[in-house]
Amino acid sequence: MKRMLWLDGVSHRGPEVEPFIHSLLGQPERFVLYIAGAGFDPRASHLALIVRKTHARRKGIFLRENRPEPEQALLDRAQANEDSLRDAFPDSEVISIEIFDEDYAVVGGHRIVTELRRRLRDENGLNGITDVIVDMSAMSIGISFPIVGLLFELLRNCAGGPNLHVVAAAGGPEVETAIVAEHAENYQNPWGFKGASSPGDTPVRLWIPQLANPKKGAFGILFEELDPAETCPVFPFPAREPRSVELLLDQFGDELSRSWGVDPRQMLYAAEDDPLDLYRTLSRIHVSRKDVYDRLGQPSETVLSPIGSKALAIGALLAAMEHALPVAYVEARRFEPPPAGFNEDADPDRFVHVWVLGEVYPQPDADSL
Repeated sequence: MKRMLWLDGVSHRGPEVEPFIHSLLGQPERFVLYIAGAGFDPRASHLALIVRKTHARRKGIFLRENRPEPEQALLDRAQANEDSLRDAFPDSEVISIEIFDEDYAVVGGHRIVTELRRRLRDENGLNGITDVIVDMSAMSIGISFPIVGLLFELLRNCAGGPNLHVVAAAGGPEVETAIVAEHAENYQNPWGFKGASSPGDTPVRLWIPQLANPKKGAFGILFEELDPAETCPVFPFPAREPRSVELLLDQFGDELSRSWGVDPRQMLYAAEDDPLDLYRTLSRIHVSRKDVYDRLGQPSETVLSPIGSKALAIGALLAAMEHALPVAYVEARRFEPPPAGFNEDADPDRFVHVWVLGEVYPQPDADSL
């Protein structure tokens, strides 16, 4: 089996993240481009404020995801987060992205890739940059995955180019499942994550959803439309909440035992705050399964649905980029404030960093990617 790109990947979790950022950006010759969401999510500026305290030069690109009929309370929160990010990065701009067009087609990923490609490649916006940090804390999958995918393509064969980092203030299930979303009626693939299957293929499809409550409606749409031959759900374990697996088994009991037909041996487990743990699991499953079906002359496909934890979503993102795996999710049409309100407190124990590309890794050959 070909060696995994991030088998020995550099990552930091919890209280390791802030000291690492200060160490990395402690030299004034560092020049960081920080890309983050400027939405209503309370975690939007937690990591940006750490970067602000370093000696590095910095500039920011902040994204406002616009959806139909937003709640005024959420707009007010988004504006406050934008103001905080602009204060931390005086050299910055905000890009407003319409997630849906007039016909409710999902277009946000394509639009943000178009905007960033123009700024970073066509207008040489990476000139002098030593580190690009993508903060996924307050971005949707439909925006964050295309951004990291674009940067990976731009930078992976760029000798001496900027380092690429992905960070998130994960928040944990108590934060990430508190926001109430009204979902679209069909599933989508983030821009650039439709997979490598050829037209006309009828692959034997394995679906790997990352379970999270209260998004049961989205999982129902995904299962019905994907119609997988096999389903291997991901449970967070070890987890800070010892009963996390038990709670998810209770919430998804009917789906697991009836609709999806999941045998307990098909259940996957990944450390709640460790992206590389899930990345390695997904990579091994996909490569081993593909080898078997290739020997049989049968096309196969592994579809990821990382719509739970931000930390585990990073692991799925890495696996999808390396193996050209399709990602399926259901876009949110609108959000509502959580009934119990937002938890504004930063939780350093939930911070995550993965060094995706750059000086800590051997320069890969193009043929190895």
